[in-house]
Amino acid sequence: MIRNIVFDVGDVLVDFRYMDYMRNLGFDEECMQFLSSNMVITEFWHEMDLGIKTNADAVEHFTSLYPEYRSEIISFWDNVQDIVQEYDYAPELLRGLKEKGYGVYILSNYPIETAELHWPHFKFLEYTDGRIISGYEKITKPDEAIYRLLTSRFGIRLEESLFIDDREINIQAADRLGMKTILFTGYTELQRELETLGI
Repeated sequence: MIRNIVFDVGDVLVDFRYMDYMRNLGFDEECMQFLSSNMVITEFWHEMDLGIKTNADAVEHFTSLYPEYRSEIISFWDNVQDIVQEYDYAPELLRGLKEKGYGVYILSNYPIETAELHWPHFKFLEYTDGRIISGYEKITKPDEAIYRLLTSRFGIRLEESLFIDDREINIQAADRLGMKTILFTGYTELQRELETLGI
């Protein structure tokens, strides 16, 4: 029996819109593609999710590596509060689940500084019973230890919980721990899968 719904945040409840973000900052296509591959989708970003690197570290690291993009890199990190946008459906989705009696929790890989910029503005958080943010824990998904924090911190049973995430590797870890899972591919598909589960 499912009693709890656990959500990832990025690209599930909020749009991690880094390409549109760079476009809005006026970066040309070549720069956007370069910074996407060499700054955003990198091991360094994972270290930020782990809470062991800061935004200032990122500026220093990437401007040192890519001085030809120095001004763009500085602009990127100076305006990083705009890199995500909450999906319109997110607050109502979580509110509806709460009203049905489910426990609603967040389990997210997220850097500390950007969490402190973004999370106060997420309306869906009003409908959550607890949240785990990787940067504060120094653990990221798919490390099984971060999933187990749901039990040790909030007292919920993993086998009574549904986990929703957009990354297959994170879903696989939850599966191994006995959680029910949905690989998020879009809101319409999520609604259909929740209905199939009787939620």
